[in-house]
Amino acid sequence: MRVFLAGATGAIGSPLVGRLLADGHTVVGLARSGAAADRLSQAGCEVARADALDPDALKRAAVEARPDVIINQLTSLPKSMLNPIEANKDGKLTNQLRVLGAPALAEAARDTGAQLIAQSIAFAQKPGSGIRKEADPLYLTAPAGHRTVVKAIGVLEDATISAGGVVLRYGHFYGPRTYFAPDGAYVEMLHKRMLPIVGQGRGSFHLLHLDDAVDATMKAIGAPTGIYNITDDVRVTAGDLLPWIAREIGAPKPVTVPGITFSIGPLTILRYLIDEQPAVSNAKAKDVLGWRPQHPDWHEPLAAALRG
Repeated sequence: MRVFLAGATGAIGSPLVGRLLADGHTVVGLARSGAAADRLSQAGCEVARADALDPDALKRAAVEARPDVIINQLTSLPKSMLNPIEANKDGKLTNQLRVLGAPALAEAARDTGAQLIAQSIAFAQKPGSGIRKEADPLYLTAPAGHRTVVKAIGVLEDATISAGGVVLRYGHFYGPRTYFAPDGAYVEMLHKRMLPIVGQGRGSFHLLHLDDAVDATMKAIGAPTGIYNITDDVRVTAGDLLPWIAREIGAPKPVTVPGITFSIGPLTILRYLIDEQPAVSNAKAKDVLGWRPQHPDWHEPLAAALRG
């Protein structure tokens, strides 16, 4: 198959390129810069040049690739969170990529007849007790700083489903170039005692090894339209996870701060993640996609990832 991959040089895009090529697919990778184009060419991809923030150019690049499958892995997540202004700027860019890029790729899928697969997140649903399934609502009433993220996710998911596509709600990635890598944002923040346990630390983290994310994406090729939670099997609260990571990396024990400390502005997202995000189920992905995480329990593989 011919696969048009937007986000081909990202944390999941790079290993996904390797897997697609190894399985005999032709990959057309999207690149904005010459350096990115060179990396994709060296990896064995065909290259399409376009700015993902230009919907017309993005759609044109996807259509001209003559794809059987279009995969949307577009993000521009902050590499560091130590500077809230810069982190917020990167977060807004990711929102733009979702709001502008997803509809453009959905139009390209309709025009070409290609299947559309898009990256979403498994941690944008409404807080509360119980285990969330894919049909449960997104947190569209979140505080203002957080609400823009959730609304962008909603635009992406609606556009993808409207084109008959597949939405993969990935859990929290770990592995190279993620926040849980040795040089990742969460590790950096823990070392500097800037990642506290907010409130009671009740937020449910569902982690996902990058290799399992790649496996799930491959399983999604040819799958029925719909939304699928892609996470490992072992839930952990932030109140247990953050001290565990701190011990593994030799960082100080995280401090505990009241939830009200993060009640306004962009940092409301941190409050949600650490004290409010609900548990989710990955049963649908197992039943419909036939996917199983090769790393169902995060303890040993995350420890290895933190060591690099």
